[in-house]
Amino acid sequence: MKNEFLVCRSNEMYCGKERVLLRGFGLGGWLLPEGYMWQMEGKYDRPRRMEQLIETLCGMEYATSFWERYESSYVTREDIEWIASLGFNSVRLPINARRLFRFSCRKAAFVPQTLDCIDRLIDWCRTYGIYVILDMHAAPGGQTGQNIDDSEKDLPELFLVPEYQENLCAAWELLAQRYAKEPVVAAYDLLNEPLPDFFREYNEGVLPLYRLLIARIRAIDSNHMIMLEGAHWATDFSVLDDMTREEAADNIALQFHRYWSAPDEESLDRYVAAAKRLDVPLYLGESGENNLDWYTAMFPLCERLNIGWSFWSYKKMACDNSPVTFTRPAGWDRLMDHIKNGTETEIEQTEAQRIFDEFLSCVAKPVWNTRVIGALTRTPPFRLPCEAFDASQIASRRIDGAVLRMRERASLLFRDGHVGEPDYRRLKGEPQPESETVVVRLSAGDAINFTVHIPAAPCHATLLVYGEGDFAVTSNGNPAACKRVGAGEYEFTLQDAGKITLSILCTHGRIDADRIEFR
Repeated sequence: MKNEFLVCRSNEMYCGKERVLLRGFGLGGWLLPEGYMWQMEGKYDRPRRMEQLIETLCGMEYATSFWERYESSYVTREDIEWIASLGFNSVRLPINARRLFRFSCRKAAFVPQTLDCIDRLIDWCRTYGIYVILDMHAAPGGQTGQNIDDSEKDLPELFLVPEYQENLCAAWELLAQRYAKEPVVAAYDLLNEPLPDFFREYNEGVLPLYRLLIARIRAIDSNHMIMLEGAHWATDFSVLDDMTREEAADNIALQFHRYWSAPDEESLDRYVAAAKRLDVPLYLGESGENNLDWYTAMFPLCERLNIGWSFWSYKKMACDNSPVTFTRPAGWDRLMDHIKNGTETEIEQTEAQRIFDEFLSCVAKPVWNTRVIGALTRTPPFRLPCEAFDASQIASRRIDGAVLRMRERASLLFRDGHVGEPDYRRLKGEPQPESETVVVRLSAGDAINFTVHIPAAPCHATLLVYGEGDFAVTSNGNPAACKRVGAGEYEFTLQDAGKITLSILCTHGRIDADRIEFR
């Protein structure tokens, strides 16, 4: 990382003369924990309620100590070192304004403990060459009225109470004053996911607020990139329809969020079009909470389209679909029973403290989910659905019944023959069921290509392909001999290392390509 600020030039980001594509992780759960990240469902879904629970069960003195220990262990220097070692270059830091600022008389002041966490993160990131995106995830009053912004009254009070907007301006002014000369900070993400559709009557207030914030920041800091998100979970850019290219030329980038959608270009068209209209870079600020097959398709797709991305979320309890996890602590089920049943499952203060101590012990012992990293980077071990191909050469006519990805010449079908839209909603990482398996039908002369990363050769892989036709597999143009080991199952070995172009070519008849497992 050079000692220069990240800037937008047309639809790309640059550090000096070097083009930069942001790739990294959202540090959700650290300074703004959400209940689901602790497998805490129901009432205790947001920070203020989680804080209340711990204080009620364990006492105020313990609660203060708990959060100090939690913040010092949830994200550490070792996390940033690990992220950098894998080749990623950025983290997106969710900020809870209630925890970082104290507001009085239209002014803001930092809470030292939380500020120290942010400054430590920036220091670590400077050491390891990682950019930091400051994300106002929970604005004063709340911008969504939901758990994600720590809403008090389940209302988007930021857009209802003028004082909260002034507080937000004061907060960003304070951040701009502190980090104006810090190039490790890549961008200011002004407001996370403002106004879901059920509060869309306030949408007309989003752009005026953005304009106000930009003016207040630019009076202090002309260096940093500013990111603007759409409404409705950052999926609706219509709130920016009145923004001009001239306004957007002020080092502005657009940020959108995408979950559980079809991992194809068509699902991204509207975001690409909005960025093209304003001639600005496009950034996928949140995506994830799905299974590994979906990751192998979605994130490489974004990179092909010159869209930077941030995976959500970096760390959660007892999961296998985030890069980092930690063990469910002993006694946690009993705690959840207490939350659900109240006095029917009483917990003494000493027992509650013991459970939360065990929780902190688990947090401090992270488990690295290497298969998640494998899926995100297409580095073994990982499984690659054939529908996630990067390019195709199709000579045949699109067959009747192929209704998926109508802009794509290749024929994509459900393996079992039914029609409809695939359901990609796999929130806990569960595998795609067989009924949702999509295959790529190839006729003689048709080929699909994949880009994969092989650290060292040889690399062994298994291809699932069905049909009576013949096919050939090549690696960087070199034949890879396939050996049939079962019904539709073929093993082959890659002798090339590095960035590999893998091709499947139908040479005769017709085949349905299903998936490749890299070991």
